[in-house]
Amino acid sequence: MNLPTTLRRFLMVVMLGALPLAAQEAKPVATTRTDAAGALLNEWFAAGTAAGHAGDYYDNRDAGHSPLDPAAFPLLRPLPYLDSQREQKKDYGPPGEIRPETVIGNASLSGSAVGGASIPRILTSTRDGLAFLRTQYLANQLYVFPEHQDHDPAGEGLSGYGDLYAVNSPYLIISQGSSGSDQPLLRAVAMTLASFRPDVKESLRRQKLLMPVVQQILRSSLKTVKTREDYLTAVAHPSVFDGGLLDEEKMMRTAQAMAMQTLPPLFHLELVRESPAPRPGMDFFESSGRDSESLADQGMVIARVFRGMGREREITVRVARVQEWSGRPLQIHWRVLRGDESSVTVTRSETAPEATIRVRWNQPGWDVPGSSGLRSRRIEIGVFADDGERYSPPCFITFYFLPNEVRRYDEQDRIVEADYRFPGAFTDITLTSTKPWRDLYHYDKSTGALTGWTREEEGKPPVDFDAEGRLLEGGKSRPVRYEVDPSTHHLRQVPQ
Repeated sequence: MNLPTTLRRFLMVVMLGALPLAAQEAKPVATTRTDAAGALLNEWFAAGTAAGHAGDYYDNRDAGHSPLDPAAFPLLRPLPYLDSQREQKKDYGPPGEIRPETVIGNASLSGSAVGGASIPRILTSTRDGLAFLRTQYLANQLYVFPEHQDHDPAGEGLSGYGDLYAVNSPYLIISQGSSGSDQPLLRAVAMTLASFRPDVKESLRRQKLLMPVVQQILRSSLKTVKTREDYLTAVAHPSVFDGGLLDEEKMMRTAQAMAMQTLPPLFHLELVRESPAPRPGMDFFESSGRDSESLADQGMVIARVFRGMGREREITVRVARVQEWSGRPLQIHWRVLRGDESSVTVTRSETAPEATIRVRWNQPGWDVPGSSGLRSRRIEIGVFADDGERYSPPCFITFYFLPNEVRRYDEQDRIVEADYRFPGAFTDITLTSTKPWRDLYHYDKSTGALTGWTREEEGKPPVDFDAEGRLLEGGKSRPVRYEVDPSTHHLRQVPQ
């Protein structure tokens, strides 16, 4: 006996309605977190006002040592690697390529401060490393790495060496601490990415500006940033972030509230001109590959290592490639964030969006704002665009003073002595070499011109050099090159 068609349809509806919920298709969620932040994100996602993680990827680069919980973000996909790539460890350690995907990632890996370095210190200590990070940042990719031993107080009873970073950069995020310290920052970035409105996120993704906006949100939401003006100070722009100072929900709400016309302005920096470059072998001494003071000349970072013996540096930098969304006129702020302010002069142009910065050598070693006992050897100028409502992500101009040299200048600002062998000298192997000597400089009494210097090294007789850096022996001058001795790892001069 066959049931009438209408009755069969009715019974089917009743039976389907009685199926267990697990057998019915579950609605996707942005996160499985059940805390207040998780509930808020899922509420937005269900209403269609939050993009979630569609199109986002996660890249763990420490073989699962400190992974982001994959169950917490079911729509955040692991970055795909071929088996051949994994065999070559292309998924381990610092990223080595620019990916087409939108990526957040981490690697809880580091070398020691002495004889090694953290991943961020390695990447930001070379021109190639900073250029790669800039390209990565402007390709919708942002990674978190721990500082490990590169950002800890030094002194009696302490194991740190101060802030060892030559550069402050928005291109990555550095966490205070070792393994696991990256997790709060990584989670906060993941929650922020998921909180953007779909149209806003897709527009930023297309324009390759997603991560600069994430950085602006992170910094403006820190618990130390209590007023609008605080964003223009060092408390909003540490080189290393303490996870305990994050306000994750504020970051999420800021991202959710953004519309296209309320996005923060963005810009790049360009080098206009600077003082003549110091000459290797005459104005400073390094092995091959370290023949310049320049680490970065464009992008969101202009960076210099103060190598040459000249007392001052002057550099002119321009604001360029401005992206403004609100239609309001922009004001550009140039602020000294770190270092001896008496050693820095910022002169703004009256006719162009640029400034000339003059930095003068004074024995470096300054307290890091907001820290307890942490010292730094980096002068830092922050550059910000302001549309009256919002500030831009930061750009930085930095000057780093090497921690293995002490200098003395005379009243005419001429170098008199450079000592590289003083007690407590720290050799940053990413930027310099151990120099086991002291140089004493000589000047012509009538003209004041440099005539040369005497080099003193323990256990060896003093040697003399002329003003061109040539070794004086037996009445003759011989050119020299500098290389690292493979047995002692010290720099040495080799006569040619």
